[in-house]
Amino acid sequence: MSISSILSEIAQGIEKAISDAASEVGQALSDAVGAASAVGSEISQDIENITNTLGCTVQGMKDSGYTYYPALGVANTAILYEYINGEQGPKVSNIFQLFRHGVIIESAEGNYYYVGGASPYWDGKDFLAIRGGEYFLVKGENVVKSMRKANIVVVRLKRGHLGRGIEEHWQQPNPPEGCSTPVIGWFETAAENSRDAGGVMPNYLPYYTDYPFHALKVPGILVDVSDDKLSATILKENLKGISDQPPVPFIVARTVGTPFQQKNPNAVINGMMAVAVLDSQLQEKLCNLFITQDKRICGTLSTVKGFSDALIGAPVFTAYSCLSGCKEPGIVGVVASATQLAGPVVSLVLVPLPTAYTDQAFEQLASALGVQDVFNESVRALEKVNGVILSLHDKYNVSYTFASAVMDYVEWDSEEQMMTDAKPYVENYHKLVETLRAHVEREGDPSRADRIERCAEITFYEDYDCWEYDALECVDSTNDSWWR
Repeated sequence: MSISSILSEIAQGIEKAISDAASEVGQALSDAVGAASAVGSEISQDIENITNTLGCTVQGMKDSGYTYYPALGVANTAILYEYINGEQGPKVSNIFQLFRHGVIIESAEGNYYYVGGASPYWDGKDFLAIRGGEYFLVKGENVVKSMRKANIVVVRLKRGHLGRGIEEHWQQPNPPEGCSTPVIGWFETAAENSRDAGGVMPNYLPYYTDYPFHALKVPGILVDVSDDKLSATILKENLKGISDQPPVPFIVARTVGTPFQQKNPNAVINGMMAVAVLDSQLQEKLCNLFITQDKRICGTLSTVKGFSDALIGAPVFTAYSCLSGCKEPGIVGVVASATQLAGPVVSLVLVPLPTAYTDQAFEQLASALGVQDVFNESVRALEKVNGVILSLHDKYNVSYTFASAVMDYVEWDSEEQMMTDAKPYVENYHKLVETLRAHVEREGDPSRADRIERCAEITFYEDYDCWEYDALECVDSTNDSWWR
């Protein structure tokens, strides 16, 4: 069956699901859900454009090698109970309460930002956003605690140490290409294309709904208890492995009409309405267009029964269908909230991203979302860390790359304390360099000498024995993937 035939079948399924949901919702809903139902009715009237734009989105994503990976956000620890106004709140019971989706974007100034979901259960001093096996981090108790008040946050992050043999390859989730402009912003969309559009929401939820029930429980296999706190250390490593797999595409039909006012929860921002159709048969058809190497993954979609909080922050991508043909897909927003309608239909509110990826633009987005304090805390933390990296370089004659890697292993407290905590790693670095130099001299191969410092950097481990072993292997290796 051709792609166009499959997409036509998917579009017909979307139309039927939305139409059925709209008729079932009736007059018994609140204003907010009623508005979502109205959006669903509007979308069902323009199924042809949804089919065309969904086709362009799918084809564009496939042509790129399906590199539209979302990020997964998690804090290293979680509180057992949330206390609000002195009253005990709900207990954490499953892992879906403890991780969120989002995107990582590099600004024009070279800083990295996480725009995505946050959990009210997060605690501790470490926040990680993991994308494609890479991690990005920010540390500080105030940063993580202040993230708990909103479901969408904007934070500046440090790119984690890449480690051995990992290429530095960055893939930016850009805005979509317009019919007559290089890129198009959400606020310009109505003028560019006034009709509704089909889109794709890549995510990792099905990888976890496929787990047996006991693996999802908290406390459990992925989240255990340490010092009366829930520890997400194992979950973090699991997320890192999952994030390196192709995400599963969900079907989204979004409206480009009047923005919807939504609270997040302390501020009002213009958002876009959209509808997700979580029908297992339709999802599996769409998934099989992307993930061809493992049919098992697409089969797990049948276990996704409805919207999960873990999907908060998931990005939605669209490609415009223009008279000149399909345009390049791009991100139009991230999921800020959801309302389950009838059947498999979920009403979504999307928060739009800036079209110009500058530090100022992300600060303005944080302000609009009411999370300026979170943003400011993360910026202060990164500025302090960058100061320590410079100090380590100047004082101990180590590279900026290594000094930056050390910051992944120490707490981000005062600059003085960070320098103190970093000193043992620096001393081990110089010790290792001398060991490697002596090894090269014994081997009588001076051509390997220029690898010594690079190998010491890229194999950096907190465990010195592992570090020395891998650094020696790196120096002796004939495979240039070690030190590229």
